[in-house]
Amino acid sequence: MKRVKRHLPFLKSILQEANRLKRQDLLKHANADQINALSEVVLNLLKNKIPSTPPIMAKLRPHKNTLREVGRRKNSVKRRRELLIGQQGSGLFQGLNDVLCQCTK
Repeated sequence: MKRVKRHLPFLKSILQEANRLKRQDLLKHANADQINALSEVVLNLLKNKIPSTPPIMAKLRPHKNTLREVGRRKNSVKRRRELLIGQQGSGLFQGLNDVLCQCTK
C-alpha cells in the first residue's frame, strides 16, 4: 500500500477523469510504478482486502476479465497499460474510483 499512497494524486486524476482521451493520454505517459500502483489497487480489490459494497461490485462485474488481467502480476507493465488504455466508457474507472474513495477514508 506504500506504492498506492505514494501515487494517490495520480490515481485520483486517472480515475476521476471524465474525458476518455485525456485519461488515455495520462495512462500512455504514466511510468511503470504508477501502472503498478493501479494494478495493486485492482489486486487488493480482487482479493477482498478492500471493502466494497454490492452496488460497486455490480458496476465492476462487466469488467471482471479486464480487472483480472490488470491484477495479474505476471503480465508486463506494457500489457497492463494497453488493457487500461483500451477500455471504452467510464464504468471501470468510476467503479475503481468508488473503491479508492472507500479505501482512503
